[in-house]
Amino acid sequence: MDNQCLVVLSKFSVAARKVIGAVNPAKLIKDRQYATEVFERVDALGDEELILLSLDLQLLLGLLTPSSSNETTSTPPQKYMMGARS
Repeated sequence: MDNQCLVVLSKFSVAARKVIGAVNPAKLIKDRQYATEVFERVDALGDEELILLSLDLQLLLGLLTPSSSNETTSTPPQKYMMGARS
């Protein structure tokens, strides 16, 4: 676990404690079911900052995979046909 993950985990733990109660960071890392429950409770509350921290932490812990929606089918570029020398 790198330093950035620890920083986000501590920020999330403190912010979530104010809203949903105590969060066990060690259990959050090791127990996938517990983590899912905590993240679902955070999502249900609708606090934007906490949801963003939650998403960052889920990404760092590997619970989310980055979407690859930018992938498009590769089509060859069309020849420009409107010029003076077409």
